[in-house]
Amino acid sequence: MATDTVHSWKQERRREQNARAQQRSRARRKLEQALKDENERLYKHSPANSGLQSAVRGTRSSTGCRKKTSCSRPRLEFEDFLHCFARPSDLENVAKIIDTEGLDIAGVIKYGLISMGYCLDDTLFDTRREMCFTCWSSTVEPHMGGRFTISTALLAGVQVLSRLKGPARWCFEVSSGPVSMTPQLYTHMSALMEIARHIGLVVDQMAGDDAVSPFIPTRPYAPWTTPERLATLKPDIQPVPEQFTVVHHPYLDLIPFPSFRARALLAMARGDRTFDETALCFDLMHGGMRCNGSSKVSLHGRGDGAAWDARSWEVTPWFFRKWGGLVGDEDDMIYKNSAWWWACHGES
Repeated sequence: MATDTVHSWKQERRREQNARAQQRSRARRKLEQALKDENERLYKHSPANSGLQSAVRGTRSSTGCRKKTSCSRPRLEFEDFLHCFARPSDLENVAKIIDTEGLDIAGVIKYGLISMGYCLDDTLFDTRREMCFTCWSSTVEPHMGGRFTISTALLAGVQVLSRLKGPARWCFEVSSGPVSMTPQLYTHMSALMEIARHIGLVVDQMAGDDAVSPFIPTRPYAPWTTPERLATLKPDIQPVPEQFTVVHHPYLDLIPFPSFRARALLAMARGDRTFDETALCFDLMHGGMRCNGSSKVSLHGRGDGAAWDARSWEVTPWFFRKWGGLVGDEDDMIYKNSAWWWACHGES
């Protein structure tokens, strides 16, 4: 009798899993068709011999990444990027590949273009280090000859990487023998996943655009509700008051700058129209924040290289110019810390 019950339960579980898989598959096909339709629409309406229209539209931020007055808003929503993945396990697999290869979202797009038979010029690809995601994408897209949009290339890149078998573990979990005394650059993904693990999050819990921070007390399971538990978190990951009161996605909890988190959440709470969360998510995936060093290496007074130590982190110059309202001015710790790293990298 017990065996029959277990067998029946397994069958029911399998049916539920199949139903979810079919639902995700339909959603993914729907997205693919929408991207295809959009690509055809842009191609149809673009002026002859003038390339595609820019992929970025909408409201403008108050500060520009290239010392201009503003940057455009990405027309692609960040949840559309998440919806490219049929299952959370696909997202984790691709994230580990991005982590191992040191890629950013522009790298994923480059893979997608190659899979569609288009070669992106290296010089054009390298300009991503100088500007935000939307400005870079609007610079790149006209060079595609009207054949693709950034949205289509991004989806194609995700599909390419999804078919590859990624490493079993994250980079920061893999021992590589003796540690070099030269500071090693974490990938953005690896560093944030180490912080996620520190606060008890896994990829599945962050994969949905409707995910909620573990610090929100009204969650069904809120692990960080007692002073004793909070005391176990590293200082720069300790939540600011706004993380308890403003409902938000857990990606903000992973940013190791308390003042940045507080400013972002306050902007969300007051409905600040100059704060574009979609643009912020893309710019983070575009390498706007970087973590330097190995967790076993001293970095000459700049923390011990651990991902959860704010002194190991920097914002890039273009990120500071665009997101100065969240980063703070030149008297702020984030800027001073970043300027120290810029000097090391020879940036300005």
